[in-house]
Amino acid sequence: MKLKPIIEELRNYCPSFEQRVYGIGAFSQLSESVSTEAMPAAFVLPVSEDPQDPATSSRYQQVVRFRFAVLVMVSNTEDEQGLTAWEAADDLKKEVFRAILGSDDIKAGKDWIQFEGLSIAEINRAALTLQLDFSCEYEIKDEQTRHGADIDRLGRFLRMYTDIDVIAEKGHPDGRIEAKVLIDLEKTK
Repeated sequence: MKLKPIIEELRNYCPSFEQRVYGIGAFSQLSESVSTEAMPAAFVLPVSEDPQDPATSSRYQQVVRFRFAVLVMVSNTEDEQGLTAWEAADDLKKEVFRAILGSDDIKAGKDWIQFEGLSIAEINRAALTLQLDFSCEYEIKDEQTRHGADIDRLGRFLRMYTDIDVIAEKGHPDGRIEAKVLIDLEKTK
């Protein structure tokens, strides 16, 4: 699943971030020296991608659960107990929910996004970072696989010729062809 559409939705529907919603590259460059002017900010990161119950899937058609996180970073410099930071993070969480939960038409492929949980990713004197975990499912379909590509290369199935060997009295074919059949699928539509 692509994360750029999620970032765009958060930028559009979470005004408190003031467009400070980034991807994995920006998050990897963070340090404790982040200025309070750069907060609040959010970072959208992939977490995992796992196939669902293999017993209900074929070898090449599968339902996959994609997990991603929205890290919400707020300044933690206003009070020593961090209560102001928690209150601000809780308000931002609600904005994130309004931006992406229940939106099944996000440009990422019409995936239904669900909230999975919240945890404290990091807390220090400069910032409180909450991790909001989300998931959605998508299906790997036949046309997206090697199997589907192989079938596409076969072309359309238009007609079939077959010989018919009637089962003899002994319960198995006797080797004599009693009839020849042509099945033309274009004419039988």
